[in-house]
Amino acid sequence: MVAPGPLAYSITNASPARIVASALSFSAAEVEATAGSGITLGGFLSGSRLLSTQTFLDLFPSETVMSGGGLAVKRVALLFSDIKGSTALYDRVGDMKAFNLVRQHFGVLRDVIAANHGALVKTIGDAVMASFHDPLNAVRAALDMLAGIGRFNGAAGEELIALKLGAHVGPCLAVTLNGRLDYFGQTVNLAARVQGLAAANEIYLTDALYRVASAKDLVRDALHAPHRPCQRHRPRDHRALLARNRSR
Repeated sequence: MVAPGPLAYSITNASPARIVASALSFSAAEVEATAGSGITLGGFLSGSRLLSTQTFLDLFPSETVMSGGGLAVKRVALLFSDIKGSTALYDRVGDMKAFNLVRQHFGVLRDVIAANHGALVKTIGDAVMASFHDPLNAVRAALDMLAGIGRFNGAAGEELIALKLGAHVGPCLAVTLNGRLDYFGQTVNLAARVQGLAAANEIYLTDALYRVASAKDLVRDALHAPHRPCQRHRPRDHRALLARNRSR
């Protein structure tokens, strides 16, 4: 118990890790009510988690980042997808059918993103940009996208859609552009770049994402899954892992 009046605290962090210190005030009655059971604090909602929550973006699509310079996000995982050979697809099946296929493929990807606790940031032509607070969910989403599109093609009886996927994790800038949330910075550039290195039905992950705890386990399981045989190698200009889905 502390007597009323001004107080001065001196806190020293002796650990090598960065910490957040806070002080809570409880009345004597509150302390007595929790005696023996302790006080349990719930989790907190970070900006990265909020901005990567699809429900928030759906409910508040026009919410803006108030800061003129944007909002610095310390870490977010970004996943890019694109359709391999989309021009040939339009030539082969015609504009109307190709548009419907692309629209249906967006629905598959959106469901996968939401199921893996991510948010659809935007579509760019035939491409998708998604964000994830947990980097492992970006890896899971990429694998699930290939599986989902594989089932989509299987139902159609032919490979209509072939995805190219790439992901990276790091800091970036959250901004408001054209009345909606968007991201800028080197993390965005690298995620888009590694996606551009992928071929049809391939996933590229940067080392920054691959080194996240348990990411290697997810990839290893995918590489050895009997229903999803994969190959791994490294491209020349980026150390990355490629998972090639050969399931048909």
